[in-house]
Formats: sequence, C-alpha cells, structure tokens
Amino acid sequence: MTYEELEPKSVFSYFKKLSAIPRGSGNERAAAEFVRDTAHSLGCEAEIDASNNVLVRAKATPGCENREPIALQGHLDMVCEANRGTKHDFLRDPIELVLTGDELRANGTTLGADDGVAAAVALAVLESDQPHPALECLFTTEEETGLTGMRNFDASKLVSRRLINIDSAGEGVATVSCAGGVRSHIRFPLAFETIPDGCAVLELEITGLAGGHSGEDINLGRKNAIATAARLLWAANKADPTLCLASITGGMRDNAIPRECAAVFTASDPSAVEKAVRDMEEKLRGELVPEDKDMKVSLRPAEADTRFLKPLSDALVCLLRSLPCGVYGMSRLIPDLVETSANLAVVRAEGDCLHIVVSSRSSVESMLDDMQDRVECAAFAAGATVEHNSRYPGWEFADCSPLQELYLETWKELFGTDARAIGIHAGLECGLMKGKLPDMDMISIGPDVKNLHSPDEVLGVSSLARLYRLVCAMLEKA
Repeated sequence: MTYEELEPKSVFSYFKKLSAIPRGSGNERAAAEFVRDTAHSLGCEAEIDASNNVLVRAKATPGCENREPIALQGHLDMVCEANRGTKHDFLRDPIELVLTGDELRANGTTLGADDGVAAAVALAVLESDQPHPALECLFTTEEETGLTGMRNFDASKLVSRRLINIDSAGEGVATVSCAGGVRSHIRFPLAFETIPDGCAVLELEITGLAGGHSGEDINLGRKNAIATAARLLWAANKADPTLCLASITGGMRDNAIPRECAAVFTASDPSAVEKAVRDMEEKLRGELVPEDKDMKVSLRPAEADTRFLKPLSDALVCLLRSLPCGVYGMSRLIPDLVETSANLAVVRAEGDCLHIVVSSRSSVESMLDDMQDRVECAAFAAGATVEHNSRYPGWEFADCSPLQELYLETWKELFGTDARAIGIHAGLECGLMKGKLPDMDMISIGPDVKNLHSPDEVLGVSSLARLYRLVCAMLEKA
C-alpha cells in the first residue's frame, strides 16, 4: 500500500502537508499560516495571535446547535533531531516520510507525529460532514521548549469548557493527570590554562544509546549519555588524577534523554585511563536495558589544544556526577507512575561558560522545589550559578468527569474493550490550561507513537485511523 492509499485520506493528507513545512519549536509561523488558511478555505473563522497560536472556530452542524461547545487542542511544533550522518536542515527541508506496513517513520529524523497528528485530525474533522457541536480548535506553539504558546494564549477567547487534547501516545487510555516541570540552567565559568608538558590528548565519546522522552521514558532504565560520560570521566580521573578536561558536549533538547556525549581531555598516564574506562564500560554494559545494546564507548587520540580547564576540571566532573538524573520517586496515589525525576539534558560551551541544563518533573509541587534545591546545591559546591525558568504546573488527577465518561463509553462501543483513565509523568499543556480555566473538563488522547523525540519515532498507521474514528464518534455524542 502506498501512502496516498492510506485511510482516512484526509487525515493522512493533512499530516503529509504539515510534514512538508519546517516547524521546529520557534519556527511555526508557516505551519500556523497553513492551518489558518486551510480553516478559512473550509469556511471557518481562524486567527493567529502574537505567539503564532491558531484558534479556529466552526459552527455547530445541523441538529447540534443546542449542545455545549467543545474544543480540540494540540501543538504545531516538533522536536528536531537527526541521526548522525543524516543531512537534514530543519529550517528548510521537509520531513521525508517512510511507510513500512503499518508503521510510519521519517528517514533519519524525528517524524513529528508528536504532535502533527493533532492538526491532521482536527483539520480532517473540519473538512468532513461529521456532526459536532460548536467547535473550537486550538493549535499552540513552542510546546516542546517550555509550553510557551499555551503560556501566552489568552484563554478568555475560549467559549468551550470541554477540551480534548490530542497529545498523548497510546490507544485505550485517556490521560487525566500530568507532571509539572522546571528547567534549571547552570553556568559553570571557564578558565583555561596551557596544556601540561608530556600529556596526551584524548577524546571520549558515547554513542548508540536509545534516548527517548525525558518524561515518558525516564522509568525505562535507559542510559543518559552525559551522565554516562561523567561516570567514565570520574573513573578515569581516579586512575589518573592529572586528568584535565578541555571540552564536553552532549544532548540537544531538555525534554530528550541524551543519546550522545563527547569529551576532550589530557592525561599523563593514557594506559591507566584506558584501563579505567574499559573497566567501567564493562560494568555499564552489565546495567544496560536491551534498547541500549548498541552503546559504543570510544577512546582515541585527539588533536592537541592549548586551552585546558585545570584547576576547574575536577570541580566540573564532580558537578556532572552530582547533578540529579533519573527517577527520584514514585507516585503514592497511582500505581507504577513516576512522581519525580530529573534529566541531565544538555551540556555545551557558550562563550566564557559551560551551559548545563537539567529538566526536573514532579506531580508534587514541593518535590519540584526539592529538585531545584538539589541542582542549586551541586552547582554552588562547584562554583557555578543557576537560573530556573519555564516552570509549569501539573494537572491534578481527577477520578472521573463527564468527558472521561464519554471517552470510556465511546471506546467500549467502538472497539469492544475497556479503556482506562491514567496519569502520566510527562508535561502537557492541559496543566497550564487548567490553571487558566479551572472549570475546564479535559482529557488527553492519542494514537500509538513510540520513541518520541528521537529519530526512531514511529507512528502506528491503523492506530491513527482508529483515533480519528474515536474523535468523530465522541464529537457526535458530545
């Protein structure tokens, strides 16, 4: 089957059109104009605000005029990551779609199903003769880099007090709770010295890790490339205390578990460093989950540089080893749900400092405060500074609601199985929406999407078709 033969045609057509428009976070204007212009062509009202959010309004279909209005919502932006060796300009190039059986992925890059499916489903609904109450479709921006579009959206423009967010992954579940989060930006001062005489220059590189979403995949035991590099460097430093870092770079996005990291350093005893690194590598391999089986640890000579960090090198390695990373607590209310976590997300040189980003999440506000304190303590001990920003609230778990009931009932009628209402550890725009409109009844749903925020992202084709069928049925009954 070719892509053009996929059903429903309108859904997959809109997804392909959107995939042709570069729409990384902060670069959504063209996508917003596409949505607005499409809505206008379908006879709907549509407007773009100063943050490039698009709000579309459609009148109720005949016979549904007396029903309460309802909203569909998702975000236009996508995480932009590519495999090493893949040549792709996310500011200009379209996403190249690859269909294999029931799976849709991209050629070496993230697919953008997170959250292109929301726009595809909403526009397909607007194009169809599907019965629905008065409908508001909200397409937000910069969700992946701080929920910025939703933060800036004027919620007083919404008439609806029922909202279906289409930004979850997994069939048969409706998300009704999510974690809050905060980004901590650490700036470690750089002060370089001349390379010591008689020292070798080496490069340590970690590649081949699976990575994944820093919220939804944080409990899967996958290795963090930056934390792994820090662990190897600490082992090497103990074997050769003269070890001196020149640079370290890893991670690309605060909401993605880093898959790669590289560090350049000097050592007076390269053989001792080699042995320490390989001994630690063996231990690490005994800890790997299957998804990380392709991890590669490279240690090789590097080009000499005159700029090295001693005496700050030891403090930097200690800082990277001390920063919180991974799961820090499980929910006491919802079985198997992560309550609190941190992702050591990015490390890179910026001017005269090293910029380190830690992304913390928790469904408990006091624990989010605690994670900020942990980061501050580690940074303070290393002589670094910290700024916290982009903090957003969680969405409190609710046992039931009319929209939940509608979802559970409709799923059962369509597919003959029982669906569930769950909480997740990822952040959703629903938390900010709830803060703006406390009386909003919400659920978040989506198709089967795996390996979000990585080039291994894959969308279940038949799953997206079922999602569209579900949304249409819910709107008809709403």
